[in-house]
Amino acid sequence: MEEIKFKVCVSCMTYNHSAFIEDAMNGFCKQRTNFPFVCTIVDDASTDNEQEVISNYLQKNFLLEDKNNSRFEETNDYTLIFARHKSNPNCFFSVLFLKENHYQKKSKLLYLKEWRSNVKYIALCEGDDYWITTDKLQCQVDFLDYHPNYTMVCNRVKIYSEYHKKFIGEYYCYDQSQTVDPKDIIRRTGLFISTCSIVHRREISENKPDYWLQCKVGDYPLQIMCAMKGKVFYFDNIMSVYRRGYSTSWSGQRFRGACSIQKLETIMSQVLMFEGFGKDFPEFNEVFRDKIFDHIDRNIPSRRLLSKTDLNFYLNYFSDIINNYSIRGKIDLLIRKSRIPGLRFFYRLIFMEKYSVRTLMYT
Repeated sequence: MEEIKFKVCVSCMTYNHSAFIEDAMNGFCKQRTNFPFVCTIVDDASTDNEQEVISNYLQKNFLLEDKNNSRFEETNDYTLIFARHKSNPNCFFSVLFLKENHYQKKSKLLYLKEWRSNVKYIALCEGDDYWITTDKLQCQVDFLDYHPNYTMVCNRVKIYSEYHKKFIGEYYCYDQSQTVDPKDIIRRTGLFISTCSIVHRREISENKPDYWLQCKVGDYPLQIMCAMKGKVFYFDNIMSVYRRGYSTSWSGQRFRGACSIQKLETIMSQVLMFEGFGKDFPEFNEVFRDKIFDHIDRNIPSRRLLSKTDLNFYLNYFSDIINNYSIRGKIDLLIRKSRIPGLRFFYRLIFMEKYSVRTLMYT
């Protein structure tokens, strides 16, 4: 089989997305580029027939019988299928069917090094999201090629609700294409930039510090690191779709077990991540410090999900940090934990936005 030098590796992690994965694969295959790219699709031992859906798609659209353009491997741990697209000669798929769920086992996917180690850029899109323009990769890669001081690009994203079966809004950074303020990336959480819009330089995600490796949310520290080590550019063009509102999606599960140990450990791992960034990039230390109290306070579950006992449990878990809050942090916490009907809603969604208090509080 001929050796191909790929410029971009598209990373697609998927689990139980049988109803959605074809949209993601269609989005990859429709990309028109002047460079070869490989899409690494990792199915983490799905139980909903997703692997069969992917296999059927490969049979229909890829050169599986051509030994010069395909490869097949099977071990006790995985099945690997590599092939070139029938009508898009620059598009290759490397599909990994895992036989045991690696997310539950916290195992590292060393099999992907073959595809990621030699590319220049990594593009991200999970199996329930998808791309809707044919020039997404070409446009974003061209920008990074011509602007070596930029480490990442992203774009405006449409939001599709599976619950409502329609588009319900958009995720966007600004009202025009521009460089992203690194303080906005830190303050406004990982959803400020949608994962399915990201293309970044490969070296940014190499040699990760421990506070990144141990953080239970992977894409947020990637965004921050890109902003710390270079510039991030936002395209105000809709090129991707983020899917939400179904039971197994991240957005569908984020408030489940609102005060469970697992939930609290996830929040704490992000707090430690902010602390680590603050030490490594001291020019942003105050922003990271203020982000810590913002992160703890904003994750206090709503009154309808949390009893007074659970609230105390939540606050006690973070008591060492809360005791060192600034005056601004203490005021913020007092309002957010209030049990007065509507106060927290008014403060968070109306007052802070209308009067730009969020900027004042976290600057």
